[in-house]
Amino acid sequence: MRAALHDMANVLAGIQGVLELTDPGRPLGVRDKDRLDAVVVEGMATLERARHLAMGTFPEAALQEGPDWRAQLLDELKPMGVLFKCAFAVTFEARGGTDQWPGARLRSYLRAVARQALPYVRDHLLTIRCAAEPTRWCIRMEPVSFLPEGLAARDPERPGDIGARWAWALAVPLGVALTCDDGGLSMQVPRP
Repeated sequence: MRAALHDMANVLAGIQGVLELTDPGRPLGVRDKDRLDAVVVEGMATLERARHLAMGTFPEAALQEGPDWRAQLLDELKPMGVLFKCAFAVTFEARGGTDQWPGARLRSYLRAVARQALPYVRDHLLTIRCAAEPTRWCIRMEPVSFLPEGLAARDPERPGDIGARWAWALAVPLGVALTCDDGGLSMQVPRP
């Protein structure tokens, strides 16, 4: 509850910041409107994650065709790109596995991990490399210099933000193995 209240206070502070820095006599400019939209979208994602955590539910994991899945992932990452002034690139490599991915559940996990990693990304570009193997999906986020604190060690007593708690919660049903090496975060997700 404490984490949800903290994160929602940050959302409201972000909205207030955009509004306070805008000239009250003029309508919002494109940049300020984009920032305000991004804060609201990320706030709604935080609220949805908190609701799922409170109810013990998860997003759908039904398989989805790779091109659609990656396009939706890029669209869902755009608000974070506006807030953190960075860009995202998503690539795909077939390694003998079918190009189908576990829907909204894996995308939601990747968004939560990306949110934790963005403060450590160099050069304002986060590349997400997706590879389909016969027995697992492999995802790598680069460049990330080290494992973000919120993902390093799970301590239920330690206050953490909703994004980190969400990533930990989704890691279990997805079976994710997360490691950091050679300037990137690597995730292996077993195929059912």
